[in-house]
Amino acid sequence: MGIRYEWDDERQIIMNIYMEHPWTWGDFHAMMAEISELLKDSDRPYATAVDCSRMGSIPKDGNFLNILMNSERSMPPNNFASALVAAPYGVTVFINMILKIRPNPDVLTLFAPTMAEAHEKIYACYEERYPELANAPRLSEDQSN
Repeated sequence: MGIRYEWDDERQIIMNIYMEHPWTWGDFHAMMAEISELLKDSDRPYATAVDCSRMGSIPKDGNFLNILMNSERSMPPNNFASALVAAPYGVTVFINMILKIRPNPDVLTLFAPTMAEAHEKIYACYEERYPELANAPRLSEDQSN
């Protein structure tokens, strides 16, 4: 268990993040560092879809609100949306508090009951914000070599 991530598809628009009990804030910080390192030099826009459906309780080894505020600041600037999927009520309350304290108009924050719905919302936002990328033809494997 713990926290893991993977790209949703070959276009690398959505990074799926899965939080599964048991996990720690150390696991969370390690994952954030890996994602930041992976994306820091990319100018390609991306979004995250965080599946909270199996996250269990919030670990007691850190200050939840401070950690969330710092993690939001550490995301690379090319992050255009973040979706929380099946987030517990308490998590959504804290996220909404952060959005009121420090709104970020460049990053859309979404809540969805399923990963499929989160992906639909993210792709709709992507198509609206980046029509030139969303409508660009994708290279086949033969063309990309």
